[in-house]
Amino acid sequence: MISARLKYYYDLTRYNFGFSVIIGFFIGLNAGIIIFGTFGMFVGLISYKYFQNNQYYFYYNLGISKMALISVTWIINLTISAFFLLLLR
Repeated sequence: MISARLKYYYDLTRYNFGFSVIIGFFIGLNAGIIIFGTFGMFVGLISYKYFQNNQYYFYYNLGISKMALISVTWIINLTISAFFLLLLR
């Protein structure tokens, strides 16, 4: 179960990270980190739904709800963002 959640985290974070790096490059590093923890999740969710929507059936068959996957990913990304923002201060 944990490996399935990590796979979802990795797949969703690829889109989020790419978007956040582009924003960070044009606006600034701090903005990119903030986007990674907040708005980038929406971009990642939309991209994941567009490109890999059928994967949700895989997680559903394992007994993992879509909301549980999103919640875990959101908490991890907020924690990472907070850590890097504190590190840059």
